[in-house]
Order: sequence, then structure tokens, then C-alpha cells
Amino acid sequence: MAFRKPFDTSTREGRSQERYRRMALTAITSVIAKVLGASIPLITVKLSYNYLGPELYGLWVAIISFFSLFNFADLGLGNGLRTMLGNAYGKNDIKKSKEMIASTFYMLIGVTLLFNIIFLSIFKFIKWGEVMNANTKEAIILASGVVLAVVLPKLLSIPLSIVTRTQLALQEGYKSNIWSSMAAIISLVLIYVTIKADAGKLAMVWGASSAIAIVSFANLIYYFRKERKVLSPTFKYFNKKMAFSLLKTGLLFLILSIFTTLSLALDNFIVARTSSLEESGTYAILFKLASLISIACVMISTPMWAASSEAFAKGEINWVKKNTRRISIISIGISIFAIAFLLLFSDFILKAWINSNFSYSKVLLIGMGFMQLLLSFISPYFMVLNAANIIRYQVIIFFIYFAISLPLKFILSNIYGIETIPWVGAIFYLVIIIPSVLIKVKKLYLNSKIINI
Repeated sequence: MAFRKPFDTSTREGRSQERYRRMALTAITSVIAKVLGASIPLITVKLSYNYLGPELYGLWVAIISFFSLFNFADLGLGNGLRTMLGNAYGKNDIKKSKEMIASTFYMLIGVTLLFNIIFLSIFKFIKWGEVMNANTKEAIILASGVVLAVVLPKLLSIPLSIVTRTQLALQEGYKSNIWSSMAAIISLVLIYVTIKADAGKLAMVWGASSAIAIVSFANLIYYFRKERKVLSPTFKYFNKKMAFSLLKTGLLFLILSIFTTLSLALDNFIVARTSSLEESGTYAILFKLASLISIACVMISTPMWAASSEAFAKGEINWVKKNTRRISIISIGISIFAIAFLLLFSDFILKAWINSNFSYSKVLLIGMGFMQLLLSFISPYFMVLNAANIIRYQVIIFFIYFAISLPLKFILSNIYGIETIPWVGAIFYLVIIIPSVLIKVKKLYLNSKIINI
């Protein structure tokens, strides 16, 4: 019962305990959301892979990879809000919080309208089959339809993401996790129903792509109408000065998102261009499996962003220092165990999951696992930099990483095969990103006023 009841935040000890409580709630619900988010694709990938066939499935995942660039279509405003709102929340400034939410929401609506106009204006002039390296007649014909099915729900989700960003900033990530779990279930239902009804391959893709937008809309209505009505994004709280400040911070997050996305999320597209769509499908399946390694680590470290932001606002830096180190150590232990398990049982898992004839490279899988280990270790420290609004520095180091790793992935993949792609990413991440982040966090601690808790 004590776990469910909020602690008294008027004292330093109470604030510390309340952060732990909210982080624990977020972590627990993350377990549910991530298990569903990981296990349901394990089910849907077999259904969709067999229904679409190797090339169409490869086309689908290649398009998703290519348009992962839309992850930064909100101009970084969501992450800017997440950092600044967390600070305002830590200072109990309700008026400022309302202005931040309203200003972000209406700017996101404007951004969405602009991107929709641009995308729909150029869509019909692009030969998507050629862009995605489609070979069969069916893949060439369906390419443009798959692009629409992937892109439009992504664009519509841009303003809806305000609710998730608000929940995360207010250390209520457990609420967004519950809705995320619902989205995963709805996605499974839509895929299953469209396949069983043989509604068509495009209908299946539409069903899978639309689930998040549908659930995000329901979350937004419920949260701002029932739970946080005082923070509802009404237009009268739109503040031009606040909007400019959010946009300034958001643009730094935007640039950072561009470089991290280009560096880490285009691997399937690289495989499609340097090898084939069929290999892209295989790569995507292996990556889904390898990414399970960092699930527990991500769900533990993500709540540190909001918690650290609130702790910084109250000057309680030592709490941040202690818990960041603790979470990083826990993440390493979990990741090492998960990698060992994956390597031991990958053959059994993949043959049972996909089919008995599924073939893959063990070297490729090990490289993906190594990269996930590095991401798990450093993720809590990124949360600290985000909470402290140290974004420009991250932009610089990721630009260097991007400029070196991305060209090398293309070059070495062409020469030595796709097995080199995750290894290039992991080695340069270890050499460039990790030491740079650790050095900056250490300086942050030294230059901040330390308060023991």
C-alpha cells in the first residue's frame, strides 16, 4: 500500500522516496509494455512475414527504416518540452507548465499540417519502387501504398505525442506505458484480423501502422480531460515567448535526433541498398531479437530523465550522481546475461519463431548484441545530460560519430558483407560516444552544487 501512496515531497527524503516510487511504477509498467511490445512483434512478424512474403516484408521494414527520419519531424519540440517541463514541475510552477504544454501542442499541429502538405505534394512524383530497390512486379506496384500506410499515421501522431511527453516529464511514464501496452495489443488484433479476413496486404500494413495513432488519441483525451484537466492545452495559454524558447531547445534536440537516427536507425535501409530486400528482412528480424537485450535497461534508465530534471531544479545533484551510476551497473549485468542467453539459444528461437529454414550470420548477431550492451551502459548518463539541458555537446559528438560510421557502413558492407554494419557502429560508439559522455557528466557533477540526500 505504501508503494502506491505518494510520499510527502515537502522534505528532501520524501522527494527522494517519491522519485523512487515513480521510477519503480514506471519500470514495472515498462516491463509489461516492453514484454508486450517485444513479444507481440515476435507473433506478428511470423504472421506478417508469411503473409507478405520475403520481399514485401523486406520492403515494409525498409520503408519503416527509411522513414524513421520522421522521428524528428516534431522539430525536437517533444524532447524540449520533456526537459523544460520537468524543471518547471520541480519548481511547482503550474502557470509556466500550462504555457509550455499549450505552446508545444499548437506548434506541433502547425508542424503536422506543413509536413502533410509537403509530403502529399511530392508523393506522386516519386517512383517509390525504385527508391526502395523493389524487384518483383508486386513489390513495385505496392511500394507507394506501403509508403502511405507507414508515413501518414506517423505524421498524425506528431501532435498526439504531447500527452506522452507530458506524462514522462511529470514522472508519470507508467501511464504512457499502460497505453503503449494497449497499442501493442491493438496492433496484434488488427494484423490478425486483416490476415484472417484476407483483406489484402496493404490493409495489413495499415492496421499495423495505425494502432499507435489510435491509442495516442485516446490517451490524450483521457489524460487532459480526466486526470490533468488543469494542464489541458487550451489555446489561451499559448505563449509566443515560451514557444520560441521551446523551439530553440527543440531544434537542438532535432539536430541531435537527425544524427542519432542517421547513425543508428538506417541499417535496414543500408542492407536494402547494398544487398537485397530479402537480406533487409533477415537483418530486421535479427535486430528485433537483439534489441530485446536492452529492453530492461531502457525501461530502468528512461525515468531518470524526468527524475533528474526535478532533482536538478531542487539542487539535489548527489541523488542524480548516485542513482545514475547504480542504474548503469545494473544495466550492464542485465545485458551481459541477456547476450549470453541469446547466443546460446538463438538457433532454437529463430527456427521456432520464423521457420526451420531460416538462416542467419552469428557474427552479425554478436555485433548487434555488443551494440546493445554499449547502449544499455551509457543510456542513464544520456538521461543526465538531457535533464541538465546539455544538448549542444551531444550534437557535436554524434555528428562526429555519424560522419565516420555511416559512410564506413556503406563501404564495408559493399566489400565484406552486411556483417560489418553493426560492428562498425559498435566500435566507433565505444571509441567516440561513450568516453565523451562520461567526461561531460563528470564535469557536470564537479561544477554543480552537491547536496547530500
